[in-house]
Amino acid sequence: MDRLALCLVTFFLLGSVKALQLQNIHTDFLSFLGNQSSVWNHTDPVTSVQDQSCLYQLELFSKAYSDDEPWAVNFFDSWGKVPAGVHFGNVYEFGNFDQCRRVLHRHYYGTVAGQHCTLMVDVRGLNFAFGPIWFGLCMPAACRPALVSDLAGEFLRHENMRLVNNLEQFCYGPEEPHYSALAIAAIILFSGYGALLVLATAVEARFHFSSQTTPSYVKRCSIYNNLLKIYRTIPRNQTKTDTIDCINGIRSLSMLWIIVNHVHDTSLGIPASNGIMQTEYANSYFGVLFHRLGGKAVDIFLMLSGVLVTIKVLRELDRNRKLNVLKLWVHRIVRITPAYAATIFFAVAFTQYFGEGFLHKSITAENTDNCSKSWWSALLYVQNYVHQKNMCLAHTWYLSVDMQLYILSPLILVPLWKYGKGFVPFIVLLALLSISCVFTTFMVNDYRLNRLAPIGDGLMARKTYHATHARMSVWLFGVLFGYILHNTQSRVVRLSKTVQLLGWTITAAIIVATGYSLKQVYTGDYTAVPLVANAFYESLHRSLWAFAVMWIIFVCVNRQGGVVDEFLGWTGWQPMAKLSYTMYLLHIWLQAVTFTMQLKTTIYFSTMNLFYTIFGLTGLSMAAATVWSVAFEYPFFGAERILFGKSKSHV
Repeated sequence: MDRLALCLVTFFLLGSVKALQLQNIHTDFLSFLGNQSSVWNHTDPVTSVQDQSCLYQLELFSKAYSDDEPWAVNFFDSWGKVPAGVHFGNVYEFGNFDQCRRVLHRHYYGTVAGQHCTLMVDVRGLNFAFGPIWFGLCMPAACRPALVSDLAGEFLRHENMRLVNNLEQFCYGPEEPHYSALAIAAIILFSGYGALLVLATAVEARFHFSSQTTPSYVKRCSIYNNLLKIYRTIPRNQTKTDTIDCINGIRSLSMLWIIVNHVHDTSLGIPASNGIMQTEYANSYFGVLFHRLGGKAVDIFLMLSGVLVTIKVLRELDRNRKLNVLKLWVHRIVRITPAYAATIFFAVAFTQYFGEGFLHKSITAENTDNCSKSWWSALLYVQNYVHQKNMCLAHTWYLSVDMQLYILSPLILVPLWKYGKGFVPFIVLLALLSISCVFTTFMVNDYRLNRLAPIGDGLMARKTYHATHARMSVWLFGVLFGYILHNTQSRVVRLSKTVQLLGWTITAAIIVATGYSLKQVYTGDYTAVPLVANAFYESLHRSLWAFAVMWIIFVCVNRQGGVVDEFLGWTGWQPMAKLSYTMYLLHIWLQAVTFTMQLKTTIYFSTMNLFYTIFGLTGLSMAAATVWSVAFEYPFFGAERILFGKSKSHV
């Protein structure tokens, strides 16, 4: 196996002396390891005994391999050799993860068990232009990752190479399965809560079959009742009503696009044996559109949030002439926090128990370490400012932005109701200030969207992406749009053919211009695109995209959307629209534990496999979101009525 790999490497690096040095790296490293038991300096008295055992086992391994002993040959066979196709973007050779982990040899030095370690080796010292090569090595489990790192670093320095990763997160030895106190507590709590839901379902069934009225608190916790609420569809009314049917389609498609976006993020970033094709797709118009346009879906949700809270508050003000601000806040907090808190708790408690692969520890650390530090700021909806660098479930930054704007909404909506059109210029001014903030930040800090461009101070995401003040323009424009819908709810606004044609033309122009600009600012030679173009694009495209969606909603609400209205208002969108929140909460974590954490070798990137992953994650997310909504979302609907009493009118 090793000789065949060396022959292949020799073929594609023919004529290079440095290539010969690279192709011999594994046998040379094995010889180096076999000689360390007598020369390695043991400076730490606490770990020297364990380290000595490791070095003796390495000596045994090297000698046994020279003697062709089967266990040692198997050990070395699981090593990743120099990858084939380096010049085609394949800089990964992880070896055989499972083969390494199954090696077991008993000797008087102790039991030699396999520990898989992944080394990122910087080979620029050999005058190669490609990036670090990822090598998988099988080392005795007795060897601490720190010692493996020291040994590899010492060897590579003599070979004019360098180890660049921390092996503490990239070594996997045999581990006895055990459950932490947190995991045990989570099992007890989730099991107890699940039993309560099952009991409520059984009680509801008893009331149903005895033709008795089921108490509301039982129905609220019934699995059967909540499933019906999620998957029951309501036929469309052919006349204008208070219900905005097309929002169901927009929510569903936006959620699908978010999944598409995040699957692209992962699939274009994980190790692939055909990295060149991976890069070509990422830089193609098709790849850019499907990947980058997905980021606009979050802005659609922000815009819809502004629309819906405006309609809700203005209706209450029209009805009661006053606003119960505390009830408004409690309604929102109770509406989204239980499912969010349960997601954080579940992720922290159980992520580490989902499979294993060479990225397992880094993903587990990202969930457990970050959430251990920032769970409280996440549940207080301030982590986009307080813990921006280590957010708990990083994609939930959106919830912080949305909640902050929701909390502040009375400061905007009460004056809007009181002063009407006279207050509109102030809202427009706030939106323009938000846009100007992003534009100025880009210009001052020399920020560019192309990933090949210098990152400047590295704070672009903190200043222009996660910050509420930088993202609030689309929400404010949504508020104005909600004001328009509220004022026209009792009548159908008839648009002339000319106005309709102009509106659809502008909408199409926004979509085309946004798509075309994506390619220019995100790919290619970043120096060919002026800095001001990046600033204009980042500061304007979100609002322009929101305007396009607002036009679609407006013509659909007024029954002039034609086939677009029929498509977006299709009743089949209703279940996914109801699940969109919990799908958003769960989909990235599901992708991590079912796909990324399971990687033990490179993937072969293809567009077909990419879309298989998208469809798979969509189905899995819907299934998990159904469970989560039934358990942690619907039981809490209307809970604020317990505190404030039942509302006399339904909003």
